[in-house]
Amino acid sequence: MMISCKSLVPLLALVLAVAAGHGKSKRKISTAEYQLPKSIKPNFYDIQITPFFDRAPEEGLKFRFIGVVKIDLEVLESTNLIRLHAHDMTITQNNVTLALATDPNEVLEISSVQQSGNDKHFLNIAVATNFDVGAKLVLTINYIGNLNDDLDGFYRSSYVNYRGETTWLGVTQFSPTGARRAFPCFDEPSYKAKFTIHVAREPLKVVTSNMRVAAANRPVEGLDGWVWVDFEQTLLTPTFVVAFTVHDFGYVQSEVDDRFRIYARAELVERATGYALEMAPKILQYLEHFTNFSYDESMKLDQLAIPDFAPNAMENWGHINYREVALLYDNFSTSTTSKQKTVTVMSHEIAHFWFGNLVTPAWWNEVWLKEGFATYFQYFAADKFENLFQLEQAFIGDELQPVLLYDSRALSHPLSGQVDSPASILSGFDSIAYNKGGAIMRFLTAILGKDNFEKAIKHYVDKNKYGSVTKDSYWDSLSTELPPNTLPAGVNLSEVMDTWATQPGFPVITASRNYETKEITFSQQRFYSSGKDMNSTEEWYVPITMVPESGNANWQDLSIKGWLVPTENLTLTENLPNNTEWIVLNPRQTGFYRVNYDQKNWELIFATLNHKDKWRIILDINRAQLIDDAMALARAKHLSYETALAATEYLTIETEYLPWSTAFKAFNFIGDRLVGIQDERAVFYPLYVTNKLLHLYDEVNGFVINDNDGLVERKKRSLALNWACHLGHQNCKAEASTKFQEWKSRPAPDYQNPVHPDLRSVVYCHGIKTEADFDFLLERYARAQSSPAEMKTILAALGCAPTEELLEKFLNETAKTEGSIIRSQDSKDSFAAVINNPVGVEVALNFLVTRYDDIKLT
Repeated sequence: MMISCKSLVPLLALVLAVAAGHGKSKRKISTAEYQLPKSIKPNFYDIQITPFFDRAPEEGLKFRFIGVVKIDLEVLESTNLIRLHAHDMTITQNNVTLALATDPNEVLEISSVQQSGNDKHFLNIAVATNFDVGAKLVLTINYIGNLNDDLDGFYRSSYVNYRGETTWLGVTQFSPTGARRAFPCFDEPSYKAKFTIHVAREPLKVVTSNMRVAAANRPVEGLDGWVWVDFEQTLLTPTFVVAFTVHDFGYVQSEVDDRFRIYARAELVERATGYALEMAPKILQYLEHFTNFSYDESMKLDQLAIPDFAPNAMENWGHINYREVALLYDNFSTSTTSKQKTVTVMSHEIAHFWFGNLVTPAWWNEVWLKEGFATYFQYFAADKFENLFQLEQAFIGDELQPVLLYDSRALSHPLSGQVDSPASILSGFDSIAYNKGGAIMRFLTAILGKDNFEKAIKHYVDKNKYGSVTKDSYWDSLSTELPPNTLPAGVNLSEVMDTWATQPGFPVITASRNYETKEITFSQQRFYSSGKDMNSTEEWYVPITMVPESGNANWQDLSIKGWLVPTENLTLTENLPNNTEWIVLNPRQTGFYRVNYDQKNWELIFATLNHKDKWRIILDINRAQLIDDAMALARAKHLSYETALAATEYLTIETEYLPWSTAFKAFNFIGDRLVGIQDERAVFYPLYVTNKLLHLYDEVNGFVINDNDGLVERKKRSLALNWACHLGHQNCKAEASTKFQEWKSRPAPDYQNPVHPDLRSVVYCHGIKTEADFDFLLERYARAQSSPAEMKTILAALGCAPTEELLEKFLNETAKTEGSIIRSQDSKDSFAAVINNPVGVEVALNFLVTRYDDIKLT
C-alpha cells in the first residue's frame, strides 16, 4: 500500500485526546489484548456479497449489503470460544451456525454470540463445552453490512460519467484492518487462508476480484436480472489483500501478456492506460527473476483506476487498486513527473506480491518488512526500464532525505515497534515503515553487495513463501549470503541490524582528522533535529565507507574501512589521504546516518566544490548529501550556519537536479522561520537564494519547453521556475501571469489549454492574483473530472491563493457533507496545499479546530 499525503487530523485528535486525559492515570494497553487467540485458525472462506446502491429493493438496504460467510476452522488448542473480527455490521445469534466439518448436519449448540462494541472489533462465539484439538468446524454467519463512505472496508464511491449520470461503485480497501467491515474474519496478517468469493451483480455492472471469473450465470433469487459472479479459489492469502470491486469500467488488455488488464472509466480507458499497460509486465518479469519465484499461473493481474481511493494504491493480489492519478498517464494533460510516479507506484505495488502477500509480516509491528521492500523496489526495479529518470537520485531526494528529518524527532519510533489498536496499526504506516524501511534495504544491499543481496532475497522468499515472518527471519536469510569478515569480530548480523530495527532514530557520525599523523577518529551520537541534549543512550553498529580526494575519487567503492561499534570510537591509521586532501564519508549515501567533519575537512571540500573545473569530482548524490547534512547539522546546532551555508556557495555553478532540490528544502526551512520577521535577515535571505538561482533559471531557459528535454531536465525547470516566482523574480512572475491569463481568455478553456503540462504547476500557482482567478481555477477543477492529473495540479494551485478569505473558501469546500466538488480522497491534499502557503498556516489551523467535526476523516 502506498500512502498519500499524511493527514493532520489524526494528529489533532491525538493532541486533543492527550489534553483531555491529562493528569489521569491509565492502564497501559498490551498488544496481546488486541490480538486473536491462537487456539483456532481459518483454512478456507466462502463469501457471498449482495451489494445495494441507491436503488435498493427496500429502503432499509440502501447503501448496504447482505453477506454470508462460511469459514472452515481448525482447532489448535482446547477452547470453547471462537473469537474473530467483525465491525460495522449487524449479526444476531439466530444467524450464526456451527457444525462439524465431518458431519455438516450435526449443528452444534451456540451459547452466546457477542460483539465487543469497542475498537477491538471482536466477535465472540461461545459453546458449552471445549472443542477437541484437531477438530474441523464449519462456521456460517449471515449478516448485513454498510456500504460506507469512509474509503475503508467495502465502501461506496461514485462519479459522473460522460453522459452526466451518477454512477455508483462498490470498492474494497482492507489494509490494514478493513476486511472485518466486509465479512467476519480472522483479520490479522498471519491468518492466511484460501478464499472463494461470490458477488451478486445487477444489470450493466461488472465485478472483478483477486482471481479470474469461474462463472457468471447463476440468477440471484428475488432480484430480477441479477446474477452471481463466482470467482476461482485464491492462493493462501491474508485478509488485507482480498479484494472485489463492483463497477462499470472498461478495460484494455496487454497484447504481450493477456494476464494483464487495466480497468478505468470509459472516457479514460483508451486514452491514459498505455504506459502502465506497457510497463507492468516488464516489472513483474524482473521481480520474478530477482526473487526466483514466478507469479502463479492461475492468477491474472488487473489494475483498476478508482475515482475515490484513500491511499495512492493497494497491492491486492491480482487486483491492484490505484488512485486514478497514480495509474493513468497521457501526454496531453499529464506532466512528465507524473510519468515517473506511475512507473514507481506500479513497481511498489507489484513488489508487494512477493513482499507482503506471499511473505507476510507476522504482525503489524513489522509492517516495514513489506513496505520497506516495496519502497526499495519502487525505485530500483523501475530503474531497470526507465534509467533516464535517475531513480537512485530520486530515492535520495524523495525517500531518504525526508525520513532523515522525520526520524530525527525525539518522538520517533523504531522500525520494529509496538502497535495494538486499529488506529495505532494505521499510524504505523508512516515514513519509518516506508522510507526508512526502504533505506535500510538499500543499506543492506551495500553491506552484502548487490549479487549477494539478490541471492539472500531468493533464499528469503523460498524459505518463507505463503508464510509469516519477523525481522529475524529476514536476518537469517541475509546471513546465508554474508561475505566472510564483513562484520566486526564476534558479532552476527542480527546483533548489527537490531541496532537499526529496534531503536528509534539514527546517529550523526563525526570524523575528526589529525592532520599531522593522518589518523581519523570516528565517533557517534544520536542525532536530534532540535539540537537538544536528550541524554539518549542509543548507539549503532555503523560500517564506515569513505572516498578520499586522491585515487580518482571512486564513488562506486563501498568497501567497509572499519566498524564503529556501540560504546567505542573507531580510529583509522592506514591508507589515508594526506593533509591537503578531503575525505567524504558515506559514498552514494547508502548508510542511514548524517556526517559531520572537523572544520578543515569541511573547508577542503568547499574548495573543491567552488572550483569551476573540479566541483564535479564529487558525485551529485554526495554533493546533495553535503548540503543536506550541513544544513541539518546547523539546524541542530552541531555546525555554525556560516559553515553550513558555505556548502551552498558553489550552487552558482551547479546544474544537477538533486543538489538543487536538496538546497531548496533547506532554504525553505529558513524562509519559513523568517515569515513575519522585519530585519536584515529577512532582506538577506531572498537576495542570497535569488543570487544562487539566477544561473539555474537561465540554464533551464525559463518557460521554454524543448521536446527533447528529458524527465530530469523538466523536473529541474519546474523547480527553478517555482522558486524564481516564489522569490519574486519579476520576469518569472510576469510570464506565469501572462500564460495564466492567456488560458483564462480562451473561449473553451477546458479543451484549449495553451500551458504545457510541465509548466502548469508553476503557472497555475503564481497566476492566481484575484478572486476571479481563484473561481476560474476552481471551476476548471470541477470540469476536469476526466483528467485526474489536471485535477491534482489545480488542487495544489488553489492552495496558492493570495488571501486568507480565498483559502478559507477552499477549505470550507472540502468540509461540505454533500455537494462538495472536492473528492474525499483529496481533502487531505487540499489541507496540505493551504498549510504550505505562509498566508494559509493560521487559516488551516483555525479550520482544523473550528470545523473538526465536519472534516472528512480519510
